[in-house]
Amino acid sequence: MKRRNLILFSLLLIAIFSCDDDSFKPYDYAAHAITDDADLIEYMQTHYYNETLDSIKEVTAGETPFYDIVETQVVVEADVTYNLYYIVSEQGVGYQPSRVDDILTTYRGELLDGTIFDEKETIALGNPWINLTGVVKGWSYGFEHFKCGENVSMPNESLEFINTGKGFLFIPSGLAYGGGSPSALIPLSSPLVFKIDLHFSVSADHDEDTIISNNEDLDGDGDVTNDDTDGDSLPNYVDSDDDNDGILTKDEDANGDGDPTNDDTDEDGIPDYLDKDN
Repeated sequence: MKRRNLILFSLLLIAIFSCDDDSFKPYDYAAHAITDDADLIEYMQTHYYNETLDSIKEVTAGETPFYDIVETQVVVEADVTYNLYYIVSEQGVGYQPSRVDDILTTYRGELLDGTIFDEKETIALGNPWINLTGVVKGWSYGFEHFKCGENVSMPNESLEFINTGKGFLFIPSGLAYGGGSPSALIPLSSPLVFKIDLHFSVSADHDEDTIISNNEDLDGDGDVTNDDTDGDSLPNYVDSDDDNDGILTKDEDANGDGDPTNDDTDEDGIPDYLDKDN
């Protein structure tokens, strides 16, 4: 009993001193957006891609640095403005995904010091699709700039794609893991660099209501998470009954053409699937 009490007392002391530890500071998204941008710019000015070695190297003999060919996307998340940098080496020829779509991709992720923290080199049968709502924001925004390739796979053989979308993403920590980390290989608050190859992509329908998720962005702001017609705290793209009238969205296809968005029974200008009183 005494031993148990001693352990509990020790744990209590640890908790007390942890609460009084002034060294802990919450992740400051706005401040890191500024410092990360400076670090990424310096990195891009001093590094380039060596295609022969399939490796990112430091500029030493007049090679063209990333900074000379990079493009910038300004991203605002939670009132913080970020610069997301990307390079489209090869555009691709297929479907161009939105931020909510499914992709098959190979990639290599690196820190600014060259540490490779993650890589996927091949696409194989049975590989799970990656949905762009379930990854870091830098991917959600970044993959929008690429088109996928052409599927030339043969039945029961390895997957094969040609004319794929290739390039690089340079992501500030606020659009990556913020002040957290999914791996011991990624220090806290780290900007990330990804070399990507977008093999294939398809539009997603998260709630299986026959309306693709990207088309459920009713206010047209590019963000499907803030469109909630019936106010039930479920955005339309994951809500199978968008107007909460007890009829599934997919069943409000009055004309039977497979598209619920063009059915307006009471002719009030509101499609039935969004009109609780139709």
